[in-house]
Amino acid sequence: MVRQLFLPAEGGGSLRRFLAIRKHLFRDKWHEDRPFCGPITLFDFRRPNDVADLRESLLPAKSRRGGIFGGWRVSDDSVIGGFSSSLMEFNEGHEKKGDNNNHTIAPPFLRWGGKLSTEINRNSHLARNVTRSGFAAIFTPEFPLGAPLGNKYKALEICCRTDGRTYAVNLKVESYFPEDMYQGFISGTEQTTAITDKAIEKVQAEADDNTKTDENTQISVEEHAEEQPILDVREHLKVRQQIISSQDPNNHPYHGHPPAGFQRLILPFKDFALTSRGRMRHTQRDLDGSVNIESIGFTLMDGDDGDFCFDLVSLRAVNIMGGEVVGTKEDDAREEEMITHYNQQRAKNED
Repeated sequence: MVRQLFLPAEGGGSLRRFLAIRKHLFRDKWHEDRPFCGPITLFDFRRPNDVADLRESLLPAKSRRGGIFGGWRVSDDSVIGGFSSSLMEFNEGHEKKGDNNNHTIAPPFLRWGGKLSTEINRNSHLARNVTRSGFAAIFTPEFPLGAPLGNKYKALEICCRTDGRTYAVNLKVESYFPEDMYQGFISGTEQTTAITDKAIEKVQAEADDNTKTDENTQISVEEHAEEQPILDVREHLKVRQQIISSQDPNNHPYHGHPPAGFQRLILPFKDFALTSRGRMRHTQRDLDGSVNIESIGFTLMDGDDGDFCFDLVSLRAVNIMGGEVVGTKEDDAREEEMITHYNQQRAKNED
């Protein structure tokens, strides 16, 4: 019973979440000699353990295993007698594999949607002192003892698909004041929440074309390198970038950040504002130096009545340099391999 509580047979669980964060941070501490760390994944529904936690949260309350640390959950103004409502669901993805598989590439994601209403329910005893209404929120599972990112990461990366409305991003961090919440805002480009078959086919066709183009480019580049040396440094950098881009996992339509059909939003931690009970604190404290995330949430409270839909694929803590997300050591190793190959070809041609 205790084992099932901390290490569920179906995967997921607070202990696995704790160990995954600590393992990544330990690896960065002892094996990373770069000034900036590569991305650390907080949640990603392409990972079996995160999917297992979400599936557990979707079960009826009596069927859940419980525990000290909660799972995914939603909330809305119905707790104060309001009329807003929201639900979450898991959308299975599929990765195209093999020539005989007609499935189009689509990553798995969490869909949070519902209806927002700013009307105050004067007939409810819960709304006696309520002066405003109209909010809906979703919260991630908690990190046991927090996710101690410290000052190693500078921003939060969100791979999502929005309906164009403005959502608040809430960071619950370790603090002496339990009601403190750091809050930022995202306003994604308006996208249809249900991609049509034609649009999916277009995304798939573009992905296939890009893959073929990258393969052809790599072959032609290697053949060209064998034929004659590249004397122009700018041309060399361009060719090297083409090769690296063709192998960059961030450009993969399924495993990438973002995957096909989604967008990547970056929120620097320094841009988050300190709030308490939904209101801005008069005295602000910057979120930097010792970031220890306990949980993350999203809130819709833009004051517009109507339906909403928010699809989430992953959340990562990242560093930004030159407008790009700093990669991992594996990215560096791949780039170093390209440079070595180029130098070998140049030396061969000179001989």
